[in-house]
Amino acid sequence: MKLRIAAGAAAFIATSVLAACSPVSQQAAAVGGSADTLVVAQQREPASLNPALENGTSSTEWGELLFQYLVKYDDRGQLVGDAATEVPSPQNGGISRDGLTVTYHLRPGLKFADGAPLTAKDCVYSIDAINDPANNPQTRFGYDVVRKAEARGDTTLVLRLKRPFAPLLVLVLAPQGFPILPAHLLAKLHDFNKIPFNSMPVGSGPYAVTNWVRGDHVELRANPNYYRGKPAIEHLRIRFVADPNTAMNLLRTKEADGYFSDLDYGNYPLLQQIAGMRVTRKPMNAVGAIIFNTQDPITRDPRVRRALASAIDIPTMMQKTYRGAVSTTNAGRGLFIWAHDPQAYPDVPYDPAGARKLLDAAGWQLGLDGIRYKAGKPLDVLFIIQAATPGDTIIGNAVTQYEKAVGANVTLKAFNVTQFVAPAGEGGPVYGGKFQMALYPFVNGDDPDTTDQFSCATVPPHGYNKSRLCDPRVDALLARGQRTYDLARRKAVYRQLQTILHEQMPVALLYQRPELDAFTDRLQHQTTSLSTAWWNAGAWTLAP
Repeated sequence: MKLRIAAGAAAFIATSVLAACSPVSQQAAAVGGSADTLVVAQQREPASLNPALENGTSSTEWGELLFQYLVKYDDRGQLVGDAATEVPSPQNGGISRDGLTVTYHLRPGLKFADGAPLTAKDCVYSIDAINDPANNPQTRFGYDVVRKAEARGDTTLVLRLKRPFAPLLVLVLAPQGFPILPAHLLAKLHDFNKIPFNSMPVGSGPYAVTNWVRGDHVELRANPNYYRGKPAIEHLRIRFVADPNTAMNLLRTKEADGYFSDLDYGNYPLLQQIAGMRVTRKPMNAVGAIIFNTQDPITRDPRVRRALASAIDIPTMMQKTYRGAVSTTNAGRGLFIWAHDPQAYPDVPYDPAGARKLLDAAGWQLGLDGIRYKAGKPLDVLFIIQAATPGDTIIGNAVTQYEKAVGANVTLKAFNVTQFVAPAGEGGPVYGGKFQMALYPFVNGDDPDTTDQFSCATVPPHGYNKSRLCDPRVDALLARGQRTYDLARRKAVYRQLQTILHEQMPVALLYQRPELDAFTDRLQHQTTSLSTAWWNAGAWTLAP
């Protein structure tokens, strides 16, 4: 009963905000072209507009648009203050000498879109809510290191840590984690898993939601309470367009002013040909990868994983698929950023002869039909890809032929993007481990710590370890890398880690993933950060 009453109160407040931010008119929202409306197409529709319940890049996208973080990355790759005035460091006293206390100073006068003040108490609530077992966030990584969060007045937040934790700055109330949530709307609820707020959230970011037509679009309006001032572009409409060809037609007919984060890089030259569009390609802390299920009986053996990876001519396949839009050289930079060591973690070589020897050594013998067998069972490999993405289909078909040449029979299965990335509890094949190989581009995050990708504790549903790798050596190195704030020491640790990962091959990296965006050349001041193209959406303007 308590939850029902509180949820009703939240619905009333959300409705009040909706009334205050009147919906975009049908005429203005239908097409691009006006100075106060920007229409942007993107492939994926979120499952929730509460970033704490969303996954990966989608969580960051809506977090940047609707909420604030303590800190975030700018377009120069610098971590800068958002709700906080500056980034804590040992030099400015924000990080204690023992590394166990981190202090943030918030900007005075911050407000949520409904006019309520945003204070350090909201930050404390947000951290506690993520750690609350009653809630179901996508991950608690980083948050679970916070022993206690304290508000000292309205503008000082103090985090007491269980242990020194260097990645904290980019995880806790930062774009790699989750944003600051409104305590005045949520703190009295038993949980935030299924409440009206998740469809009509109230944040403190540059925009506020006015309508979500599921399966079609989300409408937003400029937040007059945004701390940098009300954005100049009054209305923003995000249209969900799963088919890239449809999205590009909307750009050509001026029914859309932008196409955000195109996942099919083969469209790069096609986007460049559309008149009136500015196309950007920004290297991200992300990779294109083939992920192996290390807990599956077939791909459990690292020799099999290495063989399947070495059987693929990655540079040739990427060139044919994406026509120069991605680089396969030093793909590990997208995973380890400044700590990448190309000698410890080199690109996967094309070596079909070596692949055959590895499969022989693993007990997979070639049959008369050209397929390998072990204990009477064929080397049948399920390779899952994303549907409605031509580049993924090209790669899937190419991999099928490469693997056939070394004796593996690959079956392709495609899923729409929403289903493909869904959590395990919602039937998602990647996070549910229903594959041997998965073509999955992913963002590691803003720090070379890869705990969330490769630690035992973050195997789904507890995190993003899609390969399900669990290696005590990896866990020990990840823990060591987190305990020091010294960059040189961290580099040495991650060099050892990369050597083990290259040996174990839980993922075969294909390229460092770029952020591929197309926006009308009427859009001014738009740049892309390490996290998303939306990082400074509040500063955008549209020429008539």
